[in-house]
Amino acid sequence: MPDAATLADWRPKFQNWTREAMPLLQKGKPKDAFAIYPWYQTEGDPFVRITKPATEARFGLVTTGGYSIEGLHEPFTGLPDFGGTPPDFHLIGLDVDPATLRIDHMGYDHRFAKEDHNANLPTDRLKEMVDNGELGSVAEETVVLMGLVPNVEPLINETIPRIVERFRSDSVEAALLVPS
Repeated sequence: MPDAATLADWRPKFQNWTREAMPLLQKGKPKDAFAIYPWYQTEGDPFVRITKPATEARFGLVTTGGYSIEGLHEPFTGLPDFGGTPPDFHLIGLDVDPATLRIDHMGYDHRFAKEDHNANLPTDRLKEMVDNGELGSVAEETVVLMGLVPNVEPLINETIPRIVERFRSDSVEAALLVPS
């Protein structure tokens, strides 16, 4: 997890950005608003190498595609939260019926994801990789988040630890992130 001082240094930059960005967003200028976004950077290398071949490891999948399952999940809100609410996530099984999937995320072109959910929810491709012996195994449930999370502090402090704990309880050794 990140150093608390790094987040403390980032927080006022985010607050200043929010004051500058809100008028731009209200004028329908998201590109201008996000052009000045204070990207959060961790200290050191956030990645850890797995100690075994991929053919023997268990993988977890995380996508920021904003998927929900009709009739099962409450829809994600389509708008980003600039406050301190921790982003929630949905769990979607590897064997989900694609016809039940709904994309709640408004921040990307859904054309390719609607043609083939594997564009950003590659459950079929991962199952094929396990069947072909390229991956050891894949967690039965995919973690799905909304992609646009301007305030990273609750994401880092609350949501990511919940995801990590979920993966640990399922013996996941490496996570694959598919941003949308």
